[in-house]
Amino acid sequence: MSRSPRRAKRTVMSVAQYRQGAREHNLQAGLIQYLKLHARTDVHYFAIPNAAKRSWRDAAKMKAEGLRAGVADLCFMMSGGRVAWLELKIDNEKQTAEQVMFETICNVLGHPYMVARTFDTAVAILRSWRILKEIK
Repeated sequence: MSRSPRRAKRTVMSVAQYRQGAREHNLQAGLIQYLKLHARTDVHYFAIPNAAKRSWRDAAKMKAEGLRAGVADLCFMMSGGRVAWLELKIDNEKQTAEQVMFETICNVLGHPYMVARTFDTAVAILRSWRILKEIK
C-alpha cells in the first residue's frame, strides 16, 4: 500500500504583501552593501533569515536547530563583547508579538535594539552604535 507524498502547504501572498517583502528585502540588501563599504573592520555583522518562506519540513528542521521567531533582522558583534540588534520595517509595518518580546529580552540583557524604517534611519542608528568608520 503506497501513500501519497505529503505536500507542503503553499502560501498565497497578496500583491501588497509581495511588494512589501520586496521593499524590505531591498532595504536590507542595500544596507548590507553600504556596510561592506563603510563598516569598521572590527565589527562582524550578519543577517538572521527568519522571514524566509520555506516548506513545512524545512521550517520544522530549522526550528529543531534553534531558529526562533522574532529575532531581529541583523546582528552586530563589536569589541568588548558588545552585541546590537537592528530590525528593519517599512512604512507603518508593526513589529510582531515575537519581535516585541525579543526587543524586551534585548533591553533586559542590555543589548542595543532599534527598529529602522528607512535607509537613512538605519545609517544613523549604525553611526550612533559606532558600527561605521569615522568620516574624515
